[in-house]
Amino acid sequence: MAVKIARDIAKIISNILHPYVVLSLVVTIIAYQQSPSLGIWAKWTIVALLSAYLFPLIYMQARVVVIVRTTGAQVSLRSFFREQPTEMAILACIFGIPSATILYFLSYPSNIIATLVGVAAAALLVALVNRVYRASFHLALFTSAVVPLTIIFGLPSLVVIPFILLLGASRFYLGEHTPLQLTTGFLLGLIVSIAVFQGFGILR
Repeated sequence: MAVKIARDIAKIISNILHPYVVLSLVVTIIAYQQSPSLGIWAKWTIVALLSAYLFPLIYMQARVVVIVRTTGAQVSLRSFFREQPTEMAILACIFGIPSATILYFLSYPSNIIATLVGVAAAALLVALVNRVYRASFHLALFTSAVVPLTIIFGLPSLVVIPFILLLGASRFYLGEHTPLQLTTGFLLGLIVSIAVFQGFGILR
């Protein structure tokens, strides 16, 4: 009974700290910090998240429909894309390229664009690495999503560190990853996010 409760708690933590949930919150916070008014803040947040999430969702649904119609096999979005590094790489590109392009031409703040590009780049790198290894996708993306907070807001945002550890512990407890796989994911997310912000000239 205690083991089941512990696993349930670990699943809840893993779901609450899902990278795309956290990224939505991070983008909302950064947009608020950069915007001159509540109206602009709402517009920046909605457009940024829609441009980032809409195209991958359309692709995922279309891809599953094609597979079902051509093979007759029933597949779930989570299992199919998780087991296909090439599909994950395509998703990373569909997530990052259109959203960054749209936001750039709309003259959105570079902090918002860099955050989305950092997560997309981390996702792409992990997908490529996972062709030969199995780094933690969750921890890489979570790390790349929260690093912008530490870059933009400084020391107060270091409160996110316990959440990185908490997510890693939950993924380990659920048997999803080894400590080395979790560490690899964390380092990939950290390095890529810092590199992207340096490339944008935000981190000097």
